[in-house]
Order: sequence, then structure tokens, then C-alpha cells
Amino acid sequence: MKLLNTLGTGLTLAVLSAPAFAQTEALTLAAMSVTRFDTLPNIDTDMASPCCATHIYESGSDHDFIYINLDFTVAWNDDLDRVSIRAGDIGLQLATETDARQAWGRVDSLPEIERGAPSLSARRPRDFPEETAGAYYDAMFLVPAGATEATLTIGEGASAIQIPIDLNQPLSEMPSAASFYDIKINAISTTSELTTEDRLSREEVMGRITAMEGTNIVRVEVEVVPSANLRQNNEVGENQVFFRNTAFGLVGPEGLPLLPIGRSVGDSLRNNYSNSANWDGDEAGPTIDLTLFFLGSGAPGDYRLFFYDRQVGGAPLQ
Repeated sequence: MKLLNTLGTGLTLAVLSAPAFAQTEALTLAAMSVTRFDTLPNIDTDMASPCCATHIYESGSDHDFIYINLDFTVAWNDDLDRVSIRAGDIGLQLATETDARQAWGRVDSLPEIERGAPSLSARRPRDFPEETAGAYYDAMFLVPAGATEATLTIGEGASAIQIPIDLNQPLSEMPSAASFYDIKINAISTTSELTTEDRLSREEVMGRITAMEGTNIVRVEVEVVPSANLRQNNEVGENQVFFRNTAFGLVGPEGLPLLPIGRSVGDSLRNNYSNSANWDGDEAGPTIDLTLFFLGSGAPGDYRLFFYDRQVGGAPLQ
């Protein structure tokens, strides 16, 4: 399910003198969306701090970001078992420029932007022809602010396909990650130490985490319920979400963020641990229960919980 505006096209793409079974010849454009942005929040937890020092991509006064999302049907046959078009063979051509512009990012899972030019790839289903599968391409480009039209070229030479792109789109804002979840704090408490137990090879290895003098470990019980599919290229009704525990930030009563030290995983602790959920249908997804730990003063007062760049809850610590 596409969460950005999608326009069904039903267009078959023209291919000039394509060789037999050319990959591009098998593609038919089924849906397309084009979205314009001035700025984009970078919620990658490996860069800056989404909670309290957010990194923002800025297009500048002379340019805008253009996000293109394409869905294709694929005419699979016995001789075509995969589509693979490298990123270097995909470009956005403006009439006023000699060279095509290359994509600088994509959105695999809303609203996180992955840096790097994407390719276009798909595989024929194992039980073909009983089952079929589409191909998807999405990419973020930087274009001049006054540009109103361009052509997306996929492939090279005579077999390349040309897709007209209407750049005359209103400015939009990327939705916040928090808007796709129902998140609440169930409990908050402090402790001075944690014990761990890890099974390493065939051994049970015990451990201990002790807060340094003047600090405490703050334990937060969090309930997360996803409300929508965030994977851009999933089929309608196939829902999937993914996040890491470092997506959560905690700000104490002093107004300062606490240091994340992990989430409970069995009898141990893991930081930057991945969490995911998959479900079918139109209903909300399954509940994900997390026990998160942060290091701070542990002072009594009101604590604020952030999911990436948005506050999603608060709780008093006595």
C-alpha cells in the first residue's frame, strides 16, 4: 500500500527496437506518484539524534526534492526469470540539461530515507504462471525549483523506456514516523544496576550493568501498536513495519536527553535492536511490548518519550 498519493496509469511503456525478451519490454507501468519536498527529516539513528538534534536535508532556495514512486506489472515468461536494471542506467532528464540527474536516495520504509541511488529489480515467482509479481522503483532526486517536467529513463540504448514526469507538484511534508503508531508508556521506574544472562556457545554467561555514581538506570515499559504498512513496495493488504529501539528517546525533568543503553531481550540487553511486525488486512497490527533502559540522573519529575522526532508520551517518575 502506498502512503503517498498514488495515481493509477494503466499505461504500457513504449520500447524502441527492443531485443527479444528485453527486461524493459516486459514492464508495464501500473501506477505512479510524484511528490515534491523542500526539506526532509533524516531519522536515521546512525546520524545525529532524531529525538533532540534532528538532521534535516535541505534542498535550498534554487532546488526541490522530487520523490518518484513507480509500480510495474511484469510480463514474465519462460525466458525471463528476473528484472535487474542497475542504478547507473536510470536517470531523470530535464530538457534544459545535457546529462540526466541521478537519484540520491529512496524510501524503502516510510518515512526513513536511505541514501544512495536505487536500482530496479524483481524476480519471477517460483510458482509462475499460477502466481505473478510486479516490479517497483522509487527514488529521490534533486531538481531546479522552477522545473515543471522531466523524463525518467530506465535502461540504456534502444531498449530504454521513457516515462514523462510532471514536476509541477505542490510542496509536501514527509509524514512523521510516529503518525503510523499508537504508542504509550505503561510503567517507569529506576534501578542502580541490571543483571544479564547470555547463552554463548553452550555456556550461560552472567553479567551486570552498574550505573556510575550520580546516575540511575531508568526502565520504561512501552506498548507499540502499528496502524499501517510502511514498506513502500508491499502489495495492498500486506503490512510490514520495522524500527530499532534507538528510535526511542527519553528526556528527563531537567530537559536533557538520557543515554539509551538498550532494550530487554530475553534475560539480556541489546542496543540498536531491530523490531518488526507483519500482518495482513486493514486492521491495526500486533502489539509490540518493549522494555527500554536509559541512563540519566533518575531524578523525580516528568519524563517525555520520543519516537524519532516526535513526542509520543509522558510519565511522572516518583
